[in-house]
Amino acid sequence: MARVRVIGTLGIAFETHMAWGRLTEQRRDALTEWRRTARHRLRRASAVHPAMEPSTSLVETLTSPLPRDTDTFHAVAVEPFWDRIQRLLRTERDAAGRAMLAGGMEQVLNSRHDAIRWDAPVLRVDTAQPSRRTDLGGRGMTLVPSLFAPHPLLIDERMGWQGLPILVYDITPDAETAASLWQGGEGESALHALLGRTRADVLAALRETRSTGQVADRVRISSPSASKHLTILRRAGFVTTERQQNLAVHSLTPLGEAILG
Repeated sequence: MARVRVIGTLGIAFETHMAWGRLTEQRRDALTEWRRTARHRLRRASAVHPAMEPSTSLVETLTSPLPRDTDTFHAVAVEPFWDRIQRLLRTERDAAGRAMLAGGMEQVLNSRHDAIRWDAPVLRVDTAQPSRRTDLGGRGMTLVPSLFAPHPLLIDERMGWQGLPILVYDITPDAETAASLWQGGEGESALHALLGRTRADVLAALRETRSTGQVADRVRISSPSASKHLTILRRAGFVTTERQQNLAVHSLTPLGEAILG
């Protein structure tokens, strides 16, 4: 138990992989508005770049920090909401930390999910996976929340994972929190009004460091147009650019991060 650690997320590639499986569900829950928005955006985007089922396995996403730049589903269904999703997952991690301070790891394990319970010396997890017993052998494990996971999931050597076993558990935000995740909000509209929609989209594309060509692909504009917008954003102090071999690579400045919120 002393070697169990809690982290906020396994990353955007993992959540994107999980989200693909939730898109076609027909139910009313915290993801209902996300499904509606994602399906609408995918219909528009697929005319240019069809959405493809994830080509990497679930385990491979743990070593891939980002989906491919050509991943239309990631670009329109997950990335626009990623900052808010991350904040939600960090809030859950912090709640686990407070539980740890209040009652130790035993309280953490017994409070994060109804399907997870500590019955010393065994941690019992009700999952959709075939029943099995995993001996941690004193190694501990990683406990991590997920917004898009449909149920608790144990990732271990039987799934091809060679690292410390990972126990993923799904979280369900309340209605108010869910609404704040999927609605654009006044800040996004104000940013479009201030910079123009295309330039605001170029700025948002730099939540992850990218080259000019990658920005152009993400926003679906030409490279010369992307270069022009990036130059203006750099002069305004929102973007910084450096050369890496033959590429111009762009990142947000602290001011750029602040204006995106």
